[in-house]
Amino acid sequence: MGRSRAVGKRRGGPWYGEGPSRLRFERNTAGKFPDLKAQTNLRGPKKGRVYTVTLDVPHYDPRRVEIWFRSDRPQHAELRVDGPTSSPHRYDAHRLCMWYPGDPLERRWVLRDGLLCLLGMTSAHLFREAWWRETGEWLGPAVAHGGDPKVTAEVDEL
Repeated sequence: MGRSRAVGKRRGGPWYGEGPSRLRFERNTAGKFPDLKAQTNLRGPKKGRVYTVTLDVPHYDPRRVEIWFRSDRPQHAELRVDGPTSSPHRYDAHRLCMWYPGDPLERRWVLRDGLLCLLGMTSAHLFREAWWRETGEWLGPAVAHGGDPKVTAEVDEL
């Protein structure tokens, strides 16, 4: 008798390797973002799950966004964006700082909020950046930088 092979996620793997968890995370994005692409990389420098999409920024130019869930930190979103880089809320030229990790959960994005929520928050953040570049005024809450640049989102399960 031959050995059967299990199809799907191995025990202990990241959420994006499990169909139901990934579908829950991506729920309601189909059709709203026609150029949204997702890829799971098992090797190389971008090991993990990577989403790429062009987001509309109200009253400003659209921006190309990359969201990376690293294999060693699968509950954390690292966001990179093209376009202008001046902003008081970036870790570096292209990596966004959208929330303060010490804030309560209701003020931050967490994994269970899903991709649609993250995309909406990203579009709002990019609007604030564009407004700030134009007027010098940051719309919304802000925390002075200087903390750990590796911290992105709080660990939270789907």
